[in-house]
Amino acid sequence: MKLEDYFRIIGKYELVDGVYNVNGDVLLIIDCEKLPVKFGIVTGHFDCSFNNLNSLEGCPISVGGDFYCYKNNLNSLEGSPRFVVGNFFCYKNNLNSLEGSPISVYGYFSCDEHLHNTKEYKKFKIIEKLRS
Repeated sequence: MKLEDYFRIIGKYELVDGVYNVNGDVLLIIDCEKLPVKFGIVTGHFDCSFNNLNSLEGCPISVGGDFYCYKNNLNSLEGSPRFVVGNFFCYKNNLNSLEGSPISVYGYFSCDEHLHNTKEYKKFKIIEKLRS
């Protein structure tokens, strides 16, 4: 399996101990239920939206741009990046909670409206107000 068979990489990448680190952007281009590889750090955007993912296992630990996982079949955000420097988009999934969401999102956090009363979403909104 070649990485380019599943992802469009805009930039350069290296494989270290079975984990791909990308200096640039990553776009999932093949319809799948699970990511076929594991990512570590992505300095740009990571986009796995408009897919059939039922797990975020293998997603980067840290994303330097925006993280897109909307319009999938996710029941959980477990496996999502721990840190996102840009925005985080997870709407139009099968989520009932935001457990497993990033520790820190420096941009906007976008999820379905029925999740706006969760403690995780309220935390992001408080932090967002403090930054402005």
